[in-house]
Amino acid sequence: MKIKQEFLGFNPIMWMGVVEDNDDPVKLGRLRVRIFGWHNGSPNEVDDEPGVKTNELPWAQVMQPVNSGPNSGVGGPLTGIQMGTWVMGIFLDGEIGREPLVMGSIPGIPMNTNPNPYDPEAAKNGGPPTEGFYDPTGVFPRPSENFEVTNEPDTNRLARNDKDFEHNIIEMKKSRKNTSARLSNGLPLEEPLLDSWEEFRSKYPHNKVLETVSGHLFEVDDTPQFERIHIHHKNGCYIEIGGACGQMNRIDKVVGDHFKMIDGNEYKSVHGDINVVGRHIQTLCKSNVIEAEGSITLKAPSIVIAGKLTGGSLGSTTGATTKIVDITGKVFDVKNGIVVTSTR
Repeated sequence: MKIKQEFLGFNPIMWMGVVEDNDDPVKLGRLRVRIFGWHNGSPNEVDDEPGVKTNELPWAQVMQPVNSGPNSGVGGPLTGIQMGTWVMGIFLDGEIGREPLVMGSIPGIPMNTNPNPYDPEAAKNGGPPTEGFYDPTGVFPRPSENFEVTNEPDTNRLARNDKDFEHNIIEMKKSRKNTSARLSNGLPLEEPLLDSWEEFRSKYPHNKVLETVSGHLFEVDDTPQFERIHIHHKNGCYIEIGGACGQMNRIDKVVGDHFKMIDGNEYKSVHGDINVVGRHIQTLCKSNVIEAEGSITLKAPSIVIAGKLTGGSLGSTTGATTKIVDITGKVFDVKNGIVVTSTR
């Protein structure tokens, strides 16, 4: 007869707890969790009960979803759970309680503020002498003007779109609206999405939002008649497809400079007009050929040609009479829009 022996997972015990450290020294995404009913709620001794500091909690492995499965650097991210997050898991070693495994996180509605003072290094030095079962660094739940400390769900504001809790990115986009650009005909060129962002139309539960600690945003929104994909950097750069800029449109905004490096060729197919607002300078390493099936029209108060005319002729449809001098000193006499003579 086979004799049963204990092994990891043979007699697991389920638990709930709060993450107090996510800075895994071996970078496996492990967490230190203070477990309800198992660990003292204070890092100091209370009523002859020994205290447990944050850096004395065992590291817990984190179960990954089957569509992530990191292996040799391939797979999804291992990090993401913030300190102060409630989690559920099991002890793989049963009542010994030294092999915790986190199986998932539990969102909620915080009812109390964090009693721990702000200290980014608190998790490393053992935690401040206040209370456990909270983020020892005093960051989460985050007390700021953009997020209520209590009585607000952990769900991202963009995903909820509650009128009483507007995400700060909405007002930020309105305040940074580009209205100074104008086309050559005097018409304004503005960010098209802002008209629709005046009434942000995402609806719960259709908008899937990922927001990082520093403020980067990734949205995949399936709200009917407002479907969109939105990537936003905290500095204001963003890409948005559909939604506020129109279901068939895309907008790219760069706050600083925009670099595009192409090792091969670049091809563009534009069936409408190409409008460029601003000073347009092209610096080419080799010769530049402009070909058109129809005419090429240059229209400006002043046209300067800096270069040597090696063949063909110059013409003006306005019938101008003037002189054009190229950089070699050659002078072209133009009469009624036709080059009639050229001299050195």
